[in-house]
Amino acid sequence: MKQSAMIAALSVVLCSVTLARADADAQTSDSSSVAPPASTQPALQVQNVDLLERYPTALTEGDTKPDQARSWEFTDGDIFRVTQFRLEVGKQLRVEVGPADVGIGHCADGAVWAVVIPRANGTLTSPVASKAEAIANVWLRFHPAQIDRLFTPDTVFTDGDSHLTAQMRAIAMAKMTSSWQAGGKALIPEPKDMTVYVDTQDGSHRFFGVDTQAQTAEYVAAFNRQASGPISATSIPPVVVKTVPEAGSKDVSPGEFEIKVTFSKEMRDRSWSWSTAWENSTPEDLGKPRYEADHKTCVLKVKLEPNKTYGFWLNSEKFTGFRDKQGRPAVPYLLVFQTKGN
Repeated sequence: MKQSAMIAALSVVLCSVTLARADADAQTSDSSSVAPPASTQPALQVQNVDLLERYPTALTEGDTKPDQARSWEFTDGDIFRVTQFRLEVGKQLRVEVGPADVGIGHCADGAVWAVVIPRANGTLTSPVASKAEAIANVWLRFHPAQIDRLFTPDTVFTDGDSHLTAQMRAIAMAKMTSSWQAGGKALIPEPKDMTVYVDTQDGSHRFFGVDTQAQTAEYVAAFNRQASGPISATSIPPVVVKTVPEAGSKDVSPGEFEIKVTFSKEMRDRSWSWSTAWENSTPEDLGKPRYEADHKTCVLKVKLEPNKTYGFWLNSEKFTGFRDKQGRPAVPYLLVFQTKGN
């Protein structure tokens, strides 16, 4: 596990000692004073950090195979100070933060997420609101090779506030399931793709799917329905933790098949949203959906054609039928898979 000591700069004051000397005419040369050696304790230095060197990666492409999902780590040694953070995507999204602390979640293949907490002011500007919104924190998901483009080495320093460890970890646990994950483990997006998820100081939640190549930022309003206030396992919305078949599967057998979706919480019965991801993206259904006895797994029996790609939105901005027993809509999840040929 990677560690880096979080240190504050110290100044060492070297004190000169004036030696008393006897008057040259006095006969007291045998009682002259001897000066103690001056302190040579070195000053601890705050240093710049290249986060790509700290969290190196050999990955050049995305990897969204569920069976390749990576476990991630985060400790107080992964918190740094940044002098500023700025992200602008066309005219659709601008995030501006001054001095801040940033926490980096990482796996064996490099950095996979970041949490930015402003020390002073930070603003979000987007078409969602009529004026700039004050930022409480920013959650970022990205390809590991992009870390030093988001946080350039000249802006990153070692003296981050390690007292924020618990808060940053809570944010990560709540937000990790929003995109590019399987069972809470990290999937790797393409280098051009990002998630920018901002909590504002007035309690709003602004989720954007960003394509840095196309310079687009798609706002997903469903995330703004999440409850504000203290984060806990019961207060956050349900998320998909498992699907059968797994998202991204390319060898599903054609014919009659039961698609199963398991959520993180018990769900409201007879309430669901199996929506199309594109025109004619869903197979023929062979009955109504149902929940299994655990009240977490929803089952839809379908007929799959050979050599075809299928896609469902399990909840979306428009349809929010999947809800927990308290009525909170599940975080939208895109399930795409492909069948084998005959």
